[in-house]
Amino acid sequence: MPRQLFMRVRFQAKPACKEELYRRLIELVAYAQQELGCLFYHLHVDRDDDAIFYFSEGWANQAALDRHNSTVPVQAIIADTPRLTEVGVEVEFMHRIAPNGSTVEEPAGFEEMT
Repeated sequence: MPRQLFMRVRFQAKPACKEELYRRLIELVAYAQQELGCLFYHLHVDRDDDAIFYFSEGWANQAALDRHNSTVPVQAIIADTPRLTEVGVEVEFMHRIAPNGSTVEEPAGFEEMT
């Protein structure tokens, strides 16, 4: 059974590019939330530095994330990352933990979203 994927993606905008990066990330949210297999796709800004943005993402499975990463909007932001950001894009993957401490498996049915 495919595993759900949860991730955090961090962007630190160059000072001259903060507004452009912000606008492009906002556009990406609206696009990504409509994609097949997207469980959630939220944009956040750092509380102490408004040039640092985070995506909190959840995907039904690896195939859904792969589709997302191959879209024109994602490929465009990746291509422009050296110009827009200080250190590129940082990505971290996570497993959700249940209240009892076990790793949470996805509910039945997500394998149909491939």
